[in-house]
Amino acid sequence: MSRTMCVLTVPLFAILVGEAFAVPQASEGWRELQLALKKLHTAKSPTPAPAAPVFPFTADKARAYQEAYARWLGLPLEWTNDLGTTFVLVPPGTFLMGSPADEPGHNLSGYDESPRHQVTLTKPFYLSKYETTVGQFRKFVEATKYVTDIEKTGGGNAHDAKAVWKHTPGTSWLKPGYAAAFELKDMHPVVHVSHTDARAFCAWLNKRTDVAGLTFDLPTEAQWEWACRAGSGERFWWGPDEDKTGKVANLGDRALKRVHPNWPRVIMPMDDEHAFLAPVGSYRPNAFRLHDMLGNVWEFCSTRYGKYPNGPRTDPTDGDPKRGFAVRGGGWSNIPADVRCASRNADPPHFGHSNLGFRVAVQIMVAR
Repeated sequence: MSRTMCVLTVPLFAILVGEAFAVPQASEGWRELQLALKKLHTAKSPTPAPAAPVFPFTADKARAYQEAYARWLGLPLEWTNDLGTTFVLVPPGTFLMGSPADEPGHNLSGYDESPRHQVTLTKPFYLSKYETTVGQFRKFVEATKYVTDIEKTGGGNAHDAKAVWKHTPGTSWLKPGYAAAFELKDMHPVVHVSHTDARAFCAWLNKRTDVAGLTFDLPTEAQWEWACRAGSGERFWWGPDEDKTGKVANLGDRALKRVHPNWPRVIMPMDDEHAFLAPVGSYRPNAFRLHDMLGNVWEFCSTRYGKYPNGPRTDPTDGDPKRGFAVRGGGWSNIPADVRCASRNADPPHFGHSNLGFRVAVQIMVAR
């Protein structure tokens, strides 16, 4: 296996900063990554970049393209920091964003998914393989004494046993407020965090890392959907049909109905033994090696929700500046129609609830 295709597990932040850590010696792999990053923003490659497959494309083509792009950049396909966050390289490409009007579930949430339009992303980026966990967020809070928006307001929104959505005093990222017994563990995705909290976490990563060529942030909405689809033009990244195996996504199923017999929503026929949050990585990844892009918790994006344009777009950023920030992916309480690649929602910057978290993107400065 090529050395640039290896999984790089190295305490990057401790190496660079030593903040509250014993600083180990830099590994050979880390030195290679540093050199590669310098080359990326100082010199163009003598060879052209691998061509992206024509959308839609198969999982096999997605993985082969992802690997080829990592080799061309000279960067690792994956690397893991000292917080235990694993980042996966997502190559650039062109896809159709949104959903056709005849797709089951189209515009179900009231947020426009049309017109389906062509989007081109010109730059690669890293995206965390899993949603940000309670344990990772805890380290941020302990290091900075940060107080979340939900804690400041005395609680966030949560469902009761009949799926009624309401403000629940006392809930927080340490107390999700589920209406049945639940043991929160460090490997669960963090919830009851706002967009402001998520961006503060990313700012902390930037400050303590301080690596030229890397910027930690949330993914844009377009980056999120491209990464979620991983070549799929269907309703879900695995295909057109709802999953009934319980192996690919955490959403409302018999496990939820078992603890809440009066739950009024349609549920799936499987029982994945997770009524609420599932530990990250409990379900199989998509073709870009990313877990829980659909289901488990909704995820904040860096850009605001807005109506889609009628024509093609390149590297789109914010939508409507008067609207909330886009949230994507659906979560443990949702029906399949809400847990599609194109499903959209939006929340204000200081709002959080028991089914909403985030994952981190790493933007790469590339001259190639």
